[in-house]
Formats: sequence, C-alpha cells, structure tokens
Amino acid sequence: MNHAGLSPVAVVVSLFNPPPQVVERCAGWVQSIGPVFAVDDGSPDPAVHRVLDALVAHGVTVLVNHRNEGIARALNVGISRALRDVAPAWILTMDQDSELGDGYLAAAQATLATARRKDRVGMLCAEWIGDLRAPTIRSRGVVEVREPIQSGMLMRVSMLRQLGLFDESLFIDAVDTDFVARARQRRWSAVPIVGGHLHHALGQTVPVTVRGRPLTWRGRQRHITYHPPLRSYYTARNQLHLAGRYAFRCPGVPLRTYATQATILASLAAFARDRRLQCTALGLGVRDALLARYGSIGIGASRALGLPEPGANPAPGAVPRNFERQPVVAQILLSTWNGQEYVAELLESLLRQETQAQVRILVRDDGSTDDTLTVLDGFAERDPRITVVRGENRGVDRSFHALMQMADPDADLYFFCDQDDVWFTDKVQAAVEALSDQLGLSDASGGPRPALYCSRSMVTDSSLEPIGPTRDYERASLAHALVMNIAPGHTMALTAPLLRLVRDHFDPDKIMVFDHWIYLVAAGLGSVVFDHTWHTWYRNHDSNAIGYSVKDSWSTRIAAVREADFGAYTRQAAQFERDFGSQLHGRRAARLRGFVHQGSLLSRLRYVRRFGIEHGSTLASVSAAVLFIVGSYRP
Repeated sequence: MNHAGLSPVAVVVSLFNPPPQVVERCAGWVQSIGPVFAVDDGSPDPAVHRVLDALVAHGVTVLVNHRNEGIARALNVGISRALRDVAPAWILTMDQDSELGDGYLAAAQATLATARRKDRVGMLCAEWIGDLRAPTIRSRGVVEVREPIQSGMLMRVSMLRQLGLFDESLFIDAVDTDFVARARQRRWSAVPIVGGHLHHALGQTVPVTVRGRPLTWRGRQRHITYHPPLRSYYTARNQLHLAGRYAFRCPGVPLRTYATQATILASLAAFARDRRLQCTALGLGVRDALLARYGSIGIGASRALGLPEPGANPAPGAVPRNFERQPVVAQILLSTWNGQEYVAELLESLLRQETQAQVRILVRDDGSTDDTLTVLDGFAERDPRITVVRGENRGVDRSFHALMQMADPDADLYFFCDQDDVWFTDKVQAAVEALSDQLGLSDASGGPRPALYCSRSMVTDSSLEPIGPTRDYERASLAHALVMNIAPGHTMALTAPLLRLVRDHFDPDKIMVFDHWIYLVAAGLGSVVFDHTWHTWYRNHDSNAIGYSVKDSWSTRIAAVREADFGAYTRQAAQFERDFGSQLHGRRAARLRGFVHQGSLLSRLRYVRRFGIEHGSTLASVSAAVLFIVGSYRP
C-alpha cells in the first residue's frame, strides 16, 4: 500500500488471550496498510491456537513468547522481526483491542506533509482516543501529544535505530512514556494526527462508593479509573523510576503525567472495593522502585497480592510459527561432575526445546565418581543430538574451556549449561531471537562481531520450588564489567566470533571466573543483550559449585565485602588490557587504562570524578567508588 511519506509501513500488534475479532482487524490491516506482525505474549488460554492459525491463514506473521514477558518485550519481538523482514520506513504499533478510525493513515500522511520540521517528526499519534482529545504541549515550537500511548503510534524507523526499542525492564505500564521521553531528549517530536481517531479504552471507569453507597459531589456521581492491584504495582514502581530518570531533565516526562498517575493510584487506594490490596500494591511498587527491582513482579510481591506463583513445569505456549529464515545451529556445552541426582531432569529439558534452531548437546564429564556417566550414556544412546566426552577432573573453568576447544566449528550460537538446572522450553529460542540481528554481521574493522546474550533466572530450592528471580539490570557495559558480572554462565549464549575470542584468550590463573571473563570481553569488544525475563530454573542446593542468594541480610553483605578480594577485578582487567587494550579507543580505552593503573589517591579521585564506578544500583556504585578511592581495588 502506498502512503506517500510513510511507505512502507509495517504493523506490530501485541496479543494476550486474543479474542476472535482480532483476526478480522489484522486481516484488514494486511489489505489496507501492509505486512502485519502479531506477537502472542504467552497466552495461557488453549483457544489461542485457533486464533493464531486463523491469523496465519490471513497472511499475518505470528510470533510467540512462551510465557508472559510484558508488553515491551512483545512489541520489541515484533518490531525486530519487521525491521529484519520487510525494511519498513515506519512501524505502526497496536493493541489487540484497538481499532483505527476511517482514513487514519491518510490523515497521518497529510499531517506529516504539513508538519513543522517534519524531518524530526519521530512519532505520529492519535489526536482522539475514544471520545477524549489527547492533551498537547508545545515543545521547541512544535505542538506535541503530551502523553502518547503506543497503540496507534506510527514510529519512524530511523528514530528507532537511533534510540533502540522499548525498555523491557518496565514490563508493562509507562513503557510508552519512557520511550517518548528518550525520543524528546534526542529532539524527536510526537505530533498528533489531525483528525486521527483511535478506538481504544483507557481503563475501566467505575462509580465511587463509600460504605456501599454511591459518592456524589455537587450533584454528580463520582467515578474512578479502575486498574487491578497488579497494574497498580507496576504503575507505582515505574512512575517512581521514571521520576528518578527524567524529573531533572528537560525535555522529559511532563509533570502532569506524574500528577495524573498519582491521582489515579490515590483514588484506588482510597475508594476501590479492593483498596487494601491496592494499598499493598502501591507500597510494594514504591519499595521495589527504591530497591531498583524491575522486570516482572517478584515472588514475594506476587504472594502479597494473592497472585498465582510460577509452577516448576510451566504450561507450554503456542507452537512457534513462521520461522522461514535460514536455520541456526545452536550447540549446548554442558560440564558435569557427580551430578547423577539432577542431570537427567536437565537433559530432558534440553531435548524439549521448542525452537527454530538445530540443537546439539556436547557434554564433558569432569571425572565423576558416581553414576553420572551412566545417566549420560543412556541419553546419548537414545538421542543422537547428545555427544558425551570423558575427561579428567580439572574444575569448572578449565572444563568449560575444554568444551570451547571441542565445540563444533560450524555452530552459530553456543550455550553454557549447569548440570542441576532446568531449562524452559523457550530458552534457546529466546537467545536466537535476541541475537538474530548479530549473526553474520561485521564490526567496524570488517571482522565478525562478537555478541553475548544473557538473562535472569528463577532461583528455586532443591525440589524446584520458586524462591525468587535473580537481579534485573538496566543495561550492560564495559564500565559494569570491570567491577561486576551480570551474566551468569548458565544463561549465556555466545556468537561464534565471541567464542573464538574467549577460547583463544583464556588463562584460568589470571581471570576471576570464566563467565565474568566472557562478559568483560563481550562488553569491551562487542555487544551484550540482557534479557529481563528468565528462562531457567536455577536450582540452589548443598552441592552447588556456585550458589545464588536472592536476599542477603545486611550483616551478610558487610561480611562479604570484608572478605572480598577486590584486587582480583583489577588483575582481570589488566589481563584484558594486555590481550585487547590495543583494540579500544577514546573514552573506553581511557576508562580501562585508568582502572588498571590506579596510581595515587589523587589519581583515583580524578578517575572517579571523570568516569565514576558503575555498579548494580546507586548505593552499590557509591560504595564501590569509595572502595576504589581508598585503594581496595589495587591489585
């Protein structure tokens, strides 16, 4: 379809238990707009299969997240596929219950043609949402929508490539607010489509009651906009997070946005029928924002709100569809040692992966003295995808290095695996999708680009009862990698160029642990994709080589700081400088050089003033900076 100034346009729609009516809407968009990419976000309703099959029959590209990962993740999956498959100039994002008014794209085309500084118009948004006119502001002489919603939003692809996609750590709520704020800081504007109508419901309006009686004021019955407590949790958490991120930046998030959301939350806490749960949700959201906990709601907060907990055997999502791209070869590298108790459960989960990739499993046993090899040989006899290699006991780091040396050279992606975990059925596919844009690409020098995928995990006890997720992180960077590791080995997927780099520059006597070294190499020389959701049950038990504590007491944390060898971070960074320092330039090279060669107290003060020390939270960053200044990081 030709819409001058906009074409080509691709439509991305997020689905969750979609009603049958969505098929007619999507089919109409295919005919009147262009290619449609529908992403089902882990719908638990079995009826979703019929809807997805009908969408495919009408020419819609259907993608599936195996569990609910939030609106940001669903939209990002669809946008990434659209950018890869059809190279559009604009992306139109839609909710499953939204409809475009007549002539929506024609009105958008006319608006863009007459807009001031139309080359900086990054978003075209509905002027009318239902019966409400979208409030506007004036920014740099351009009239903009004050609070655009992502449904019905046309986004310029050149802007997306500059800004990146939606922030998946927000999960739901304020995802569009954050995106628009980032766009405005880069001088992109969100312009209302003159005459553009979007049929979309903004929450449920319910009457206010006091002790069961309707509340009237000045002769009128009063109403509130109702959201369930789970939504209130995300609203409180994310709005407070955005206030910290944008409150002192201009342009950013208008103060009216914070005021509106605060009013809604206060009304729910005071007047909603479930106001006790609403107050609980509000308190939990504020707490998690202050503690920098993002992504999906945690186990403890879910329990407090009476929500169902994740089961040890999550129901499978719909079968992935429309994977027509060239098949990806994924090799899983597993090191075992006396793991007879849990390794069978792990292997079963590896063999159940629902993915477009061709999966191979290479197991190296590190000198087990129990029946681990018997279990491994039994699986290898039944499934040719599994190869078992016997080895002598070398320890975790050297065993995984041996696996890297034996890995198939023709694989595209390589995964590390712990012997006592359980993988979700979507784990391999999540990494394939996340790194698909990196496969086959070259870096600035023309060589292949090293890239790393990592994610969170759900920590469980020995019987796979969930305890809580591992920590979420906002971003990966070389600055982080110098002093911390956000990439546990069991969540990693490496492109072939990164595996070769790590394999050929691996000295277990000069690194801290193999997964931290991999993260440092990837952050310094390539790219890192951090997935804010989890795809692995990380089993905590007495025999863990490396365990994980979801919540430590302050006394435990203080004791850990006292016992920590902070100089090991510097020694590892020094090894990285020797191996790769010549490949870094500018600020990155200066950051690394200053961290390794710390010098005097005055030099360390100057370093912190220029670069800072970036850790997992503001408090941790300040604490690490103090330790750096006083010399704790000296090798």
